[in-house]
Amino acid sequence: MSFSEIKRHLALLFVGILYGANYSVVKTVTPDFIQPFGFIVIRVVVATALFWLISIGIKTKIDWKKDGGRVFLCALFGVGINMLAFFKGVSLTSAINGSIIMTLTPAMVFITSALILKERVTGQKIIGLLIGFVGALIIIYMGKSAVSQGDWRGDLLVILNATSYGTYLVLVKPLLSKYDPITLSKWIFLIGCFLVLPVGWNEFSTTEWHNFTTQTYWAIAFVIIGVTFMVYLLNIWAMKKVNPSTVGAYIYVQPVFAVLIASLFYGESLTLIHLVAAVLVFIGVGLITRPFKG
Repeated sequence: MSFSEIKRHLALLFVGILYGANYSVVKTVTPDFIQPFGFIVIRVVVATALFWLISIGIKTKIDWKKDGGRVFLCALFGVGINMLAFFKGVSLTSAINGSIIMTLTPAMVFITSALILKERVTGQKIIGLLIGFVGALIIIYMGKSAVSQGDWRGDLLVILNATSYGTYLVLVKPLLSKYDPITLSKWIFLIGCFLVLPVGWNEFSTTEWHNFTTQTYWAIAFVIIGVTFMVYLLNIWAMKKVNPSTVGAYIYVQPVFAVLIASLFYGESLTLIHLVAAVLVFIGVGLITRPFKG
């Protein structure tokens, strides 16, 4: 593995850390201070402004006649359906259910890649998916002191989110050979703005801003700058050299860091079960990302 490849895998690992922290951070904001769809409006609008700000001076233009439809679908699946379904779904179902369902994302990416991009299906990748899935399940089930019940409507929305995000990762891949990550991101998010505004405007407009604390604003900033702005750029940058299944496989890393961050900063206990599960997760990711020789 070249140094360039190592950097891209480190970027994906950093994305996993940000997403892992996101589970705890979001709970400090919604729904106590702002409703899920209202939060998405802030997230997408501010992230869009940041992408357009850093795109100043970049002259790359989208071939809308040829690629406009695919860019729109990337916005629909990567911003609109993905974000709205996840935030609303997690607010309805239990954290356990939501975390379990999110680990379906690599499988969705793997299946969609095989269907759309004709990515090679190997036994090594299938075994890696299964091992990583087992590790994630151990963290979610065994790492909790109690099992809470979810809501089937929330479960369906999180399934929709996992499917939507997996589809986005596959759809955006062909565009990366034509356009730079910043150009793609600014247009995907701008279109995404028009998709989420009609859905989230009511919740956004009824938000009681005077109740916000300093911690609330810091949490919102983390979600926008870290889990949105940086994550989307890093994912797209990494995907210029790695396939969508590899990016999707790093979803399995998220529960590992979610547990570590929760135990360090939110008082949850870290056990031997968590460590065993973490090893399984990394083995699974390693098998999926390791080049196949045969």
